Amino acid sequence: MSDSGEEKIGGKYFGICPSFHHSKACNCKHCPSSPGEGYMFCARGNKLPVPEKAGCLCKECYVYSQFALEGDYFCRGEGA
Repeated sequence: MSDSGEEKIGGKYFGICPSFHHSKACNCKHCPSSPGEGYMFCARGNKLPVPEKAGCLCKECYVYSQFALEGDYFCRGEGA
């Protein structure tokens, strides 16, 4: 990857497979801090505006444990 100023998407966990199976297990859609649309922010990153922090379900998520993630609030870009 070059340092040409290209925008990096997905952060540290970009390699997580956003398959149908994993997307169905994703907690983002139930999270009170989620921007309301999108899912698997740990793998995909987020370009949507985010609301105030109102709790985080990342650490309770199947995807989080399956891929040994660290951190929380991936929808805000804070987990990566």
